[in-house]
Amino acid sequence: MNLHLIIAMSFAAISAATLGYLLVKIALSAREAQSSSGAGIHALLGLPAAFIARRRSKDYELSRKLDELDALRVQAGGHFFEGASATEIFAARFVFPLLALVFFLAVGALLQLPPFLVFVLALFFCVLLYAWPETSLKAAAQARSLRFTRDLPMALDVMRLVTQSGGDLQGAIRNVISVIGSSPVREELVRAMNEVAIGTSLAAALTHIGERVATAEANAVFSTLAQAMEMGSSVSENLGSASELIRHGQRVKAQSQAQKAVVAMTFPLLLLILPGVFIVLFAPMIIRYMSNGG
Repeated sequence: MNLHLIIAMSFAAISAATLGYLLVKIALSAREAQSSSGAGIHALLGLPAAFIARRRSKDYELSRKLDELDALRVQAGGHFFEGASATEIFAARFVFPLLALVFFLAVGALLQLPPFLVFVLALFFCVLLYAWPETSLKAAAQARSLRFTRDLPMALDVMRLVTQSGGDLQGAIRNVISVIGSSPVREELVRAMNEVAIGTSLAAALTHIGERVATAEANAVFSTLAQAMEMGSSVSENLGSASELIRHGQRVKAQSQAQKAVVAMTFPLLLLILPGVFIVLFAPMIIRYMSNGG
């Protein structure tokens, strides 16, 4: 029997067995989770995540890495990857490249592609899929933090108006929750109110918001509010100054980005625009010179 046919059949059998196993796991997990949207992801990563969780207490570097992923998950709002845990996200760094490797080896054997091409494609996608879970999680966390900082001044203005009208800070937060739409600010305030409902002090709940969002602006605003509540100073004045401080920081950041944009446009200008300008200006002269025989 042809050696290529044997290899192709072997990889096809491995791929079919792997796919069948994953389909069974997904079906069982979907039945247990009552057709949850993230059942497939959790079924795929469940076994390696359980192994990593058992190793967590024995490996300091692994524990530190998982703690870092946990912090990023919280900063991203806990919605990343269908609510995957830190161990599942860490496991995805190895499971996804392995699946890509099996896929490309099977396809390469079935189509009898050049080994070098299969190796390059498999290596490229393995490296890409190894880095993708953590990179995407960091991007999601940063995007949510930026959106939180962008929407925070409006929420602080509403809270300041309520407190100036005689309401307390807790009532002001409830007004913000009822007024603003779906946003990271609303999610964090709702979570803070849930913490208060189970016995946490409002000052501590506000401090936890800054810790979860993990930006300098959020930490400064909510730690200042917590201190104002504990010291009995004017909350409305602190809200107004915090709102103005964040807006000022956003204006400064926008001006800085505008200045950087000028520098960033220099290279495309030199590489793409100026050659075209030179062609339009000097091409007729060169053509006329060549047509006249030099």
